[in-house]
Amino acid sequence: MMKKITFLVKSMVMACLVMGASQLQAQVELNVLTQPETRFNDINDNGFGITVFEYYDFGSNQLTPSEEEAFTLAATNNNEDIAGTMMYDETNFILQAAYRKDGTWNPIGFLPEQDPQNFDENTPYDISPNSKYITGQTNIGNDYGGFLFDTETEELMGVFDPQGEAGAFYAVNDNGIMVGWVDRPDTGGTLRVPAYRTLDGEYHLIPEGQLPTVTGINTIGNINNNDVMVGDFDLQPFIYDLATDTFTQYDLPEGADAAAFTSISENGVAVGYAEVGFQVRDAIIYHPTFGEQPVYLKDVLQANGVTIDTDDGLLGTAIAISPDGKYVSGWVNGPPPFVEGWAAYLDDLVLGTNDVAQSTVSFYPNPVNDVLHLNTTETIDSVAIYTITGQEVFNVDFNDNNTQVNVSSLSSGVYLVKVNSNNTVETLKVVKQ
Repeated sequence: MMKKITFLVKSMVMACLVMGASQLQAQVELNVLTQPETRFNDINDNGFGITVFEYYDFGSNQLTPSEEEAFTLAATNNNEDIAGTMMYDETNFILQAAYRKDGTWNPIGFLPEQDPQNFDENTPYDISPNSKYITGQTNIGNDYGGFLFDTETEELMGVFDPQGEAGAFYAVNDNGIMVGWVDRPDTGGTLRVPAYRTLDGEYHLIPEGQLPTVTGINTIGNINNNDVMVGDFDLQPFIYDLATDTFTQYDLPEGADAAAFTSISENGVAVGYAEVGFQVRDAIIYHPTFGEQPVYLKDVLQANGVTIDTDDGLLGTAIAISPDGKYVSGWVNGPPPFVEGWAAYLDDLVLGTNDVAQSTVSFYPNPVNDVLHLNTTETIDSVAIYTITGQEVFNVDFNDNNTQVNVSSLSSGVYLVKVNSNNTVETLKVVKQ
């Protein structure tokens, strides 16, 4: 049975958010576009975003048209390289997957087995942070799977799960790990299952050995370069850490019937949406900074003085978060092809510090094998360590400003270390080897 956050817990979360807002004084902002057909697909660390057809700059809150040769835009990265589409046959309105790299648009073309005149197509969804890989969905006739394109070798590869009836991949990281879903037969026909594929050609279903019991989206929506994946399973959001083989399923926010994570930053901030009514969504966000469970993004913004000036007071769908966890983009409720987009700036709200350069805590080594050394100008009161999925694995009190923390028992992976000193909290990102 799906659990929901109680009103008491939500009230406590809101109190923490308000307290955090007064302490952080972060410059949190929200831009809601007024033009229709401006739903966002992606945004990067510089506030450079893409809608389906246009480029966006958060600082100026302005849209500019894409290049004439580009038709649609699907994903971008910090290099401002882009996955999208170009026209293949204008007379018959046939598109082909394409990408912009170093400012130049290039067609990807088709597999030798494909017949673009007979509705075979490649739909791009993502470009890796290093711009090497592009992934999406492909089909040859009625056979649907994924594709992987290498921008360095210009090799296009069709990826079809031999055990599945169909599949698609929505994201790819620098390690070439593609994430999405595959179909598995069940008594009702087919059942989508969250899946990822590694460069050696192996398919992996998550969680291992467990199929969904509810027909929903059931997909992995995104993966970061730490090999941490997000998505939904049985109508609930999840985070899966490949390094530690940890699958964490989260509760639904109050009032939600279903929820999913769509994107995760390099520092472990996950965003997505909750279904709060018939064809009505509200954006959600998760990070240990905000508590143990996902919360509504509008609550975080309102707690930091931001007015939600959408027609229904909701933020609809959060589709992407920048790699540094500072920008979030999405679209309001309504028919997706026609709705308005929005973008939010979280400043350093999630990290718990306004300026990393002003941090009072230094630490070494990073990566660490056995002992993590912490040094601060203030007395350290306590240290807590969390997995990137929010599970506390270490908590101890101290009374010193030079502290050694033994992490030898922790599994390899990325961890968040919260250092409490003089009524302030600083969050450090540490890699355990």
